[in-house]
Amino acid sequence: MRYSRSKMLRINKGNGALAIVFLVLVFLLSGCGEVDETEELMADYRAAVASSDYIIHALGGENEKFYINSLDMLDKCYQAGYRVFEADVSFTSDDVLVCAHSGENNVWTRNDWELRLGQEYPFEKEQVLASNGYDIEKRTCTYDTFMTFKIQGEYTATSFGELLDYMEDHTDMYLMLDAGHRTYEDTKKYYEKVVTEAGGRTDVLDRIIAGGQTTEMVKAAREAYDFPLINLYFDNDEKREEMIYDPEDFVKYCDEEGITSLSCDKDTFTGEAAKVLADSDLIIYVFTINDSAEAEDKMSLGADMVGTDFLWDK
Repeated sequence: MRYSRSKMLRINKGNGALAIVFLVLVFLLSGCGEVDETEELMADYRAAVASSDYIIHALGGENEKFYINSLDMLDKCYQAGYRVFEADVSFTSDDVLVCAHSGENNVWTRNDWELRLGQEYPFEKEQVLASNGYDIEKRTCTYDTFMTFKIQGEYTATSFGELLDYMEDHTDMYLMLDAGHRTYEDTKKYYEKVVTEAGGRTDVLDRIIAGGQTTEMVKAAREAYDFPLINLYFDNDEKREEMIYDPEDFVKYCDEEGITSLSCDKDTFTGEAAKVLADSDLIIYVFTINDSAEAEDKMSLGADMVGTDFLWDK
């Protein structure tokens, strides 16, 4: 049984408790009283989305610092009442997943090092670095080196395993993974590692919003695990795949493939594209906005959640 966006997510979020009760009841009453685990999971997920306007970008920012990706900020935002988060997760040089932003195909750029990690860019002495476990091509360091960092001089470096442990202890938290742009093969390796790190904790895996920036990334994620929450990025016109180029084709593809949400840049969620996307059953995440008026504008166009660094504290 399917429900229109007006029934599911266009409820006044000011009536948060009522919205959550309504959403849960709708799903519990669907299917002539026969409710399977997937329906219950989706009801809980949609209730979490309905409970707030914001998905917390890169686990949260403060004091003009962002892309922190640290448990320190995650816990602060969780204690403030937020339940839906996004994190950048990538491989170290020795293939351990950590909370760190990467460029295409897991490359840590100079900006990733200097602005996001808040560390000196070390790749001026490549020969010395290579002997100490750094990956010169990918510009990454070892897990042990990463875990010694104070992110932006202040925050605790966080492994993906620690993030999963936090989710295990906080069973109402949902996490969107930003894997960056990866090939099919690298995405499959990435999500296989995600599953391995989870160690059989299906309750945690089922609250991960998996997927990626391309249809190939989505396919690779699903080969690693049957993630019930799948997100596909609605890229800008210059980068969007031909088969999903038109918003109508994008929505059709998502419907046929059982994709539950889309994410997009704030500059892409405009005009006719926004109208078509908002008329679908997809949950819509729009990134990244730190101005409350702009956030309200995107919500009025049909965004279900706005990705933010700072608005969680307003």
